[in-house]
Amino acid sequence: MNKAEFLVLFYCLQDKDHVGMSYRDIAAAAGVSLGSVHATMVDLSERGYLVESGCRRMLRKRSSLVDWWARGYADLMKRKSILSRFTFLAPQVRSQWQEINLSDSLTWGGESAAALMGYPIQPSRWDIYTADNANALILTGRMIPNPSGEIYVYKKFWNTSGIPLMVVYADLLSADDARCREVAQLIKTKL
Repeated sequence: MNKAEFLVLFYCLQDKDHVGMSYRDIAAAAGVSLGSVHATMVDLSERGYLVESGCRRMLRKRSSLVDWWARGYADLMKRKSILSRFTFLAPQVRSQWQEINLSDSLTWGGESAAALMGYPIQPSRWDIYTADNANALILTGRMIPNPSGEIYVYKKFWNTSGIPLMVVYADLLSADDARCREVAQLIKTKL
């Protein structure tokens, strides 16, 4: 999966109606070229994930498609989009991380997002996504840069506010931790 396919698939999986939109609208929403949308749709069709009936398009085998996207996310996007690492200023700040107010350009991901959504997990690693740069974390007064810190800051690749549930799911799967996989399976039932 290349980056354009990854973005098209991400957009199409967000809402079942998205896959039925015109290629031009999908390209604009996903931020890719029209040719990339066409190539992705051909690939999905050849793999048996896309069915066209008359003028309607539908995704099939959604569960395995979500897993395929999540693996692509871990292999393709996540490692390449890391901006920086931070650590909490003190152990007390770490234990009260939920009280940290992030600016609008920042959002919690992975274990921390799942915990904030009410899933049964206590984070041991904190992912944060930003539309800008990681320096906004310094302004919280609760975190400092640290190349071996437990807070990983990534460049946000979607254009909506908050964090999509699919990203939280993929973050948890990429953690390669049994407790994260358990919560990921709970989240998958909502995708």
